Amino acid sequence: EICENGLMQHAAMMGEYFKSRLMELKIEFPSLVKEVRGFGLMLGMELTRDGEPVVNTLRERGILLNCTDQTVLRFLPPLIIRKEHIDHAVKELRDIFAHTA
Repeated sequence: EICENGLMQHAAMMGEYFKSRLMELKIEFPSLVKEVRGFGLMLGMELTRDGEPVVNTLRERGILLNCTDQTVLRFLPPLIIRKEHIDHAVKELRDIFAHTA
């Protein structure tokens, strides 16, 4: 369980993990993912095309995020996020990207 004292450490670790998983998608889909950036759990993934369809599809699948500047997916998960949540989000993104590449 995540205790109050370890929350920031947990968030930092999950941010690093999340960013590394998003970088995997950048490598796997270079024609779709232009850049992954951010710090901690505030992460952005810049796409080479409009991100709204991705946001809408993820919403239908129970994952909430938003799109800024039309092409940047902005991830702001709760500080208590766990690896299984990140893995699920990346799995869904991979599925969406595979069907739009």
